[in-house]
Amino acid sequence: MKQAHPLVPVAIIAVVSLAGMIAGLAGDGWEDVAAALGLTASVAPIAWALRRGGPIRR
Repeated sequence: MKQAHPLVPVAIIAVVSLAGMIAGLAGDGWEDVAAALGLTASVAPIAWALRRGGPIRR
């Protein structure tokens, strides 16, 4: 059985949380855009690690 990357559960939680926070920010001001960009930036390191990471070796 293929083993999942260790960051997959963290990535799922982060994406769901991010989607909920962005949905709560549904505004039109520049502050809302800045907040959404900040939230997206918080998920970017996880996405980068998932793309860069290879298979788990034991």
